[in-house]
Amino acid sequence: MFRQLMILKINKKKQQGMTLIELMFAAGILAFVLSMIFTSVVTVGMNREIHTQRLQAESVVNEILDQISRSDSTQILNFRPNLPELPGTNATLQVEAVTAAGTPITLPASGNINLPNPLEVRVTLTWQTTDRGYTITKRGSTYVSN
Repeated sequence: MFRQLMILKINKKKQQGMTLIELMFAAGILAFVLSMIFTSVVTVGMNREIHTQRLQAESVVNEILDQISRSDSTQILNFRPNLPELPGTNATLQVEAVTAAGTPITLPASGNINLPNPLEVRVTLTWQTTDRGYTITKRGSTYVSN
């Protein structure tokens, strides 16, 4: 009988809560999971901002390409785009016409330049993202003929 009471007391002591090691292990797992969730949320936010700016840049480049395609090839050397709102910070827009020799000429240009028919016009938009300062470039080109 005394032996059975001792066994019951030992079993009760083994079942009375967790040890410090178990609690530290559980806290470590919880910290790891929470850090992974936080990192994912931050990454999704950054990617959303970059994606929004890329869509805005694509819209700007397509708008300028439409302006170029509506203009006459005789006026292309004097082309100045109507700029909508540019994405990010430090945005630069470069419009180039490609000559018959294959060299690009930055528009607007002056002088007597022999242009091929059809004429390739390239648009390059470069900007820095507002959140992390990544430099991103969006390019497009179109052909203009007489």
